[in-house]
Formats: sequence, C-alpha cells, structure tokens
Amino acid sequence: LDRRTSDIIAVQHYEWLKGKLEAAGRPATPYNIALAWNGGVNAAISGRAPRVAHSYAQRAANLAAVLDKPQTADKPQIVAALR
Repeated sequence: LDRRTSDIIAVQHYEWLKGKLEAAGRPATPYNIALAWNGGVNAAISGRAPRVAHSYAQRAANLAAVLDKPQTADKPQIVAALR
C-alpha cells in the first residue's frame, strides 16, 4: 500500500532477476527481465515460460523501446507498444 516501499522492493526484485539471468548466461534485456518477472526466473532461464509470459514480455520490451526514445510524448506510439 506504500508506493515508496513498493518501488524499493520492485527495484530490488529487478536487480535480483537481472543477476540470476546474467549468472545463467542470459542477457538481461528488457524482454528477458519481463519474461522472468511474469513467468518466473527459472522458466525464463530454462526456456519453459508460458506463452502468456512471452506475450507480456514482448509488450514490456515494446514499451521500454518507446520510452527509451527521446521525449516526444507521442501517446499513440505508447498505446501501440502496449498491444
């Protein structure tokens, strides 16, 4: 319920996932981190994540790519990335 605490925990979980992926020889890309976040780190590492987790990871990677671009605030582009 506390946004600040939730953000701290989310960052720690992200770093933990990143470390686990890298230790397993997997690149810590936005796609792989989102896949591990949604489908489980062991499933992401072993290649056994469910289809729905891959769908989530693709949307997250698309959104990360849009947000990584210079700040043009193109709302339709962000909405398209979420699909």
